[in-house]
Amino acid sequence: MSPMPAVVGGLVPERTADPAEAADLVARDGAAILTGRATDEDGARQVARDVLGDRLVGLADPAAVREGGEKDRSEIGAGDLMPLHVDGFAYGDHHLDALFLLCVSQGTDGGASFLADGYAVLDDLAGTDPELHAFVHEVPVDLTEPDMQPACSPIVLTGDHGRRAVRRLPCMAPAADRDDPDADRALIERWRDVGRRLTQTAPRFSLEPGDALCVDNYRVLHGRDPYEGERFLWRIWAWTIDSNGIPDVPIHSDSRYARTR
Repeated sequence: MSPMPAVVGGLVPERTADPAEAADLVARDGAAILTGRATDEDGARQVARDVLGDRLVGLADPAAVREGGEKDRSEIGAGDLMPLHVDGFAYGDHHLDALFLLCVSQGTDGGASFLADGYAVLDDLAGTDPELHAFVHEVPVDLTEPDMQPACSPIVLTGDHGRRAVRRLPCMAPAADRDDPDADRALIERWRDVGRRLTQTAPRFSLEPGDALCVDNYRVLHGRDPYEGERFLWRIWAWTIDSNGIPDVPIHSDSRYARTR
């Protein structure tokens, strides 16, 4: 079998112990690793406060991430690959724009993280697949997770502040009112394929206890490899002044409050 072709966009974040420098790196590259942090729940909150400063307008309580994902999920086990995705899609178009993952314990083997710069992917698509590039920017897609906040908008959402939010979710389907849903479905599958190839080819890196991965959740997609042993991270979801707005339901760093029934 021939190797899977690489896709532009793989990213390895730089490391720093300085929250201000981490903020600058996220602004420049889309992600950074902030080192030397306290690993309790209050320490997790403080990571977001220190990096975002006065740009922070919404901070959800941290979620304890162990095998199976957040508290209310069990689909993805330790032995499963978690493909590239963005967080918070249960909140629809008001998903978070700042994500933090604070490592408490990494496990005994595996569990490497990987990232993709969505803006670099889009720049590449403009030249290599202009049809897909136009589709993800212009055509509404049903992005609603079952029983969660509704969303029907382009895969690349442009918010009120002009920021683009690049989205790759498990739930992407043609909008109900589209004239040619089969054509839309094929283009959605092409977008999924870009993510599949990047999931396989993106460079890997590891988090150590006290490392906090800081991610622009509008720009950068993230995933992780299968792992063995006890792996525990705090996930922190946050909204900044440049987000598309805080959801009008209670927020947490998992989807427990995003349910519609």
